[in-house]
Amino acid sequence: MKTTYVLAATLAASLPFFAANLAAQTEEEKPTEEIVVDEEIVVSANRYETPISQVGSSVTVIGLEEIKQRNQIFVQDYLRTIPGADMTQTGGPGKTSSLQIRGGSSAQTLVLIDGVRVNSLTTGGFNFANLTADNIERIEVLRGPQATYGSEAMAGVVSITTRRGEQGWKLNLTSEAGTHDHQRLALGLSGAEGIFDYSLSLSDLSTDAVSHVSVPDGGGEDDPYDNQSYSARFGVRFLEHGRVDLSIRSSEGDTSLDGFGVEDFNRSAVTDDESFALTVEKNFTSSWRQTFRLLQGETHLVGTDPDSFFSNYDITSETRVFEAQADVTLSDSNTLNIGYSSEDRDALNGGTFEESVDLDSWFVQDQWSATDNVHLTAAIRRDDHSESGSETSVRVTGTASFGGGRTRVHGSAGSAFRAPSFNELYFPFFGNLDLVPETSEGFDLGLHHHLEGNRWSFDLTYFDIDYNNLIGFDFATFLAGNIANASSSGAELTVGYRRGTDFSLDISHTYNDTEDRATGLPLPRRPKQGTTLVARFAPTKTLDGAAIITAVSDRIDSSGLEMDDYERLDLSVRWAALTWLRPFARIENALDKDYEEVQGFTTPGVTFFLGVTLTRE
Repeated sequence: MKTTYVLAATLAASLPFFAANLAAQTEEEKPTEEIVVDEEIVVSANRYETPISQVGSSVTVIGLEEIKQRNQIFVQDYLRTIPGADMTQTGGPGKTSSLQIRGGSSAQTLVLIDGVRVNSLTTGGFNFANLTADNIERIEVLRGPQATYGSEAMAGVVSITTRRGEQGWKLNLTSEAGTHDHQRLALGLSGAEGIFDYSLSLSDLSTDAVSHVSVPDGGGEDDPYDNQSYSARFGVRFLEHGRVDLSIRSSEGDTSLDGFGVEDFNRSAVTDDESFALTVEKNFTSSWRQTFRLLQGETHLVGTDPDSFFSNYDITSETRVFEAQADVTLSDSNTLNIGYSSEDRDALNGGTFEESVDLDSWFVQDQWSATDNVHLTAAIRRDDHSESGSETSVRVTGTASFGGGRTRVHGSAGSAFRAPSFNELYFPFFGNLDLVPETSEGFDLGLHHHLEGNRWSFDLTYFDIDYNNLIGFDFATFLAGNIANASSSGAELTVGYRRGTDFSLDISHTYNDTEDRATGLPLPRRPKQGTTLVARFAPTKTLDGAAIITAVSDRIDSSGLEMDDYERLDLSVRWAALTWLRPFARIENALDKDYEEVQGFTTPGVTFFLGVTLTRE
């Protein structure tokens, strides 16, 4: 489907929600009436709490209310609606899910959970297949090279934060069932008393799912998936303005697999992801805040197949980090951020290698408000990798508001890098200790505008990124080598509408022109055109829901063959029948579209879910 038709279909699908809500407006609530919009605070962009109007980087925030209203199980489903981001999954539930931002690979996007780096040390990327949205408070997505984060932040950063308990206590018990014998049970408990706060969640999910390999390629047998997840966050305040935070998260996914184009009745994989974060922060003076963090992430991946030696593996990777950051207020208009980190990376691939590397880093960033309407940042970071050497990254951002704050120009420019993964360094008959880091250089420039009344907002951002020294298979040496370069440029258009708390509409369209400079072909699985729509509605105090449309076109697979365009519609609705009883329903792929995100692997057809939440608040 061509872009014009995709946009037309997306807008047409939103009209029933839009028209119904406009009709509900009263004379006292006119479209031109000024709507008060709370200033969003962003933490990830400058690694410091900053109002979004003062942030020059391209950043999208998905908050707790949106997570609740959309009521989707997995984090990857929220990321699918981020402009400039593409999610691909090799099949149904539990199968490998990869995120690409602005043309970068999954290994070139850094993923953090409460500050913990969770990217795989062996492959470089993060598999979102098992990450549920349980106990998550916000998701921030930064687009473009992010120098202050070091390795892996070449294309962007995904920063996920778990919930902090609030005064009193809340208890939620959710049970749901659906198509493919889907069953899920989740328990959540949170609260705060005095100086203490806490939040905990437990969930168990099982489904028969669908065949991993697509039916035209010989599939047909369902490949089941099970997921058990646990999350906890505990906080305590001490002295004046001091706080200790402890965050623990664990997920285990067990899935049956097939080969590419081949049905396999005995192959399976179990992935166990764990993260641990201990943060201590204290204001030592009115102008100096000091933060210390101990962070640990571990992934254990076990593959089993009695019929194939190559499908049996036992891989463990562990990252341990100590971080220190000082935030110094030099004046009312100037803040200096200074950070240091020491990182140990260990990986074991049973029968092939057991290796360790160290990564020591520091960064300095200055945030300066030239006037009340002009805000600038400049940062430099140095990383020393024990195996692949040193790398220096820089970043500058700026934003300027005018027209009473309704119009804002924003932009950023910088560089970033990715240290070679353990497979690229050490895997037998492939690894190469002479590899140098991959690097990226890029910029973006955008215009954001609120119409009078603040109901409508528009943002148009142009971006351009060069990826250099990319690592791939070198046919000259038959080893990994820095053999490729690529480029990615395009534009992200977002349109938002807000009418109080009862209706919102967010539409985004991304045009992304990528190129492998050696072949001249587009980068695989990066669609040139991508459109999303998220409509959230609450027509009464007891009823709310969401409609989500995703449309993708103009993409090729790794084979170079063109892939089909597709559109997908997801729906959800919740009803507060009683103060303690909340039934809900959800439909995924409501139009029953037949499509593949990765050629040869199945995506589920229309899927129905019914459930109920028992709550005490």
